[in-house]
Amino acid sequence: MRYNDYEPIYLQIINDIKAQIAFGHLKPGMQLPTIKEQATIMKVNPNTIARVYYLLEQEDIINKQKGIGTFLSKNEHLASDLRDAEAKIITSRFVSEMARLGFSTTGIATHLDLYLKNESGNNNTL
Repeated sequence: MRYNDYEPIYLQIINDIKAQIAFGHLKPGMQLPTIKEQATIMKVNPNTIARVYYLLEQEDIINKQKGIGTFLSKNEHLASDLRDAEAKIITSRFVSEMARLGFSTTGIATHLDLYLKNESGNNNTL
């Protein structure tokens, strides 16, 4: 993983783990590497991974089982919940930027509708 300079590394790792869950690369109940193993994999200080795991545990995304390991939540809806949360963030940014450009709610909806019609007609990737 390549890290950028404008966001703390621990947040980048959290976002990466959440993305892997959202895309189905990490499955409910799956065991995660130990803090030391993950730090080696991610090429970061073990304290960074300890912080990542702590924060993910606070969000009920992972749970630690003393003496056994760290596991992803068994919540079958976790991936869709994370996708929905990310979609809300992206949508909020989009609407805010469009409003900053002076578009009304109707104007934003019109542009989005035109975009979706154009994109689905061109390559059916949506």
